[in-house]
Amino acid sequence: MKSGRRRLLTGLAVGVAFVFANAPPLVAQVNDDVKNTKHNLSISSGGNDPTSSNALVDYGEICVYCHTPHGGQVDAPLWNRNFSTATYQMYSSATLDMPRDGQPTGISQACLSCHDGTIGLDVVINAPNSYTGIIPPTTPGTNTMPPGNTNLGNDLRNDHPISVTYDPSADLAFNSVASIKAAGVRLFTDPTGGGEKVQCASCHNPHDKTNTPFLRIANSSSNLCLTCHVK
Repeated sequence: MKSGRRRLLTGLAVGVAFVFANAPPLVAQVNDDVKNTKHNLSISSGGNDPTSSNALVDYGEICVYCHTPHGGQVDAPLWNRNFSTATYQMYSSATLDMPRDGQPTGISQACLSCHDGTIGLDVVINAPNSYTGIIPPTTPGTNTMPPGNTNLGNDLRNDHPISVTYDPSADLAFNSVASIKAAGVRLFTDPTGGGEKVQCASCHNPHDKTNTPFLRIANSSSNLCLTCHVK
């Protein structure tokens, strides 16, 4: 009996070791998600052509265009970009009953530091130690987000409202905080107060292109919209 147990345990150990030995590293899986998206601005992405007159500075890294391990912005995760100084025209509607900030706050400022088209995509705060060149200055219209749907500008009146405190008690046409979080939508606590807020990254995950365009939940049959909105 003991011999049989030993053989069984040995077989299980070998099987578990085989699974772990052949599984891709978890860190590599996360990195690959970013590496294979349009948010990879490095030369390795294939989208940043070093021979083009509009080529971005090649820092030799992927994450550096957005993140830095030290000295980043505090309102977004170690954000390696300055926030835009633009004044925004915010979404406004007679049907908007939840409190809304007068200007973008929190992590939405991080998104807009690329997507409002005022700051060059390669204008970072800290270059990696391996980079010996200069960081380009902020020059309006230079290496910024190209025209199109991803360049929002500073007029946000025709875009989904952001920096809104999600409060279903103020509008019964919205689902509960618990239910939308359980479904995969994120709310962000504003460090200056004001409760949990709807920001750009509530619906978008910049690291995951599974659901175009970087949606946290697939929007087939308006599934993402209906996660929050009661219709």
